[in-house]
Amino acid sequence: MEKLALVTGSTDGIGRGAAKLLAEQGWHVVVHGRDPRKVADALADVRKAARAAKGTAGEITSVTADLSRLEEVHALADDMLRTHGRLDALVNNAGVATPNRSARTRRVTPDGYQLEWQVNFLAAFALTLRLTGLLVASAPARVVNVSSVAQGWGAIHWDDLQLERRWDRMTAYAQSKLALTAFTNEYAHRLAGREVCANSLHPGMCSTKMVRSTFVFAPHRTRYGAENITRLVTDPGLRSTSGAYFNERRRIEPNGFAHDPAGRRRLWDVALAQSGVADRADTVLPELLTA
Repeated sequence: MEKLALVTGSTDGIGRGAAKLLAEQGWHVVVHGRDPRKVADALADVRKAARAAKGTAGEITSVTADLSRLEEVHALADDMLRTHGRLDALVNNAGVATPNRSARTRRVTPDGYQLEWQVNFLAAFALTLRLTGLLVASAPARVVNVSSVAQGWGAIHWDDLQLERRWDRMTAYAQSKLALTAFTNEYAHRLAGREVCANSLHPGMCSTKMVRSTFVFAPHRTRYGAENITRLVTDPGLRSTSGAYFNERRRIEPNGFAHDPAGRRRLWDVALAQSGVADRADTVLPELLTA
């Protein structure tokens, strides 16, 4: 049976590269983006890659949703649940970082959250919890969360999570990626025994538009990061690895907060309330609805 993967943020960069690599390996890939024109272009590109590798495009489909709007995150989850009977891999790749040209601008979503916090963390949290039932039903399955080396120096600013009083773009980015990494570990802990493995990674500093506009230095090509992501989805040697953090291809210890059970539960409680998942309890496994 053809395996199915949803790759968020797959219209550009390493997400698009990962979608193409999975399609070349025979996966049914669901391409995601927020711009319909970019989604259509990526869909054609991924189908072309699959056809070149297999002689047929296979089943490559797409979804459009703006992850800076929680209503659209939940609509995406609803669409996946309604349209697909299985989900073998969820790759939470979509992410944002404040570019150099607007370093002093603190961007806020329509839901009232700081942009990095919502897109890099809350959207992935909500989408993963909403789709966990589908992952469990398709087990063995995998969740791959694309974090960043920035999680290593990040901190959770409990008294100012939205950084209203002390805005700094790198603080915001690092906090969101640490939250994503800690969430990955807590999720892996809660799903133990369900045959759903969840891991996070820094894919490498690759020459994507986001990296070039924010960090400037990018020693790796896009394909390198895409290969590192895809490895966590497909490598049979990682079938029982869960709750791990990888720096490119090497497993290392993440920020200590990611190993703090009390801190992770506190973060989970915040995310349940902010993401809107708590309002959709009927579609979420019970063990995911408590702090």
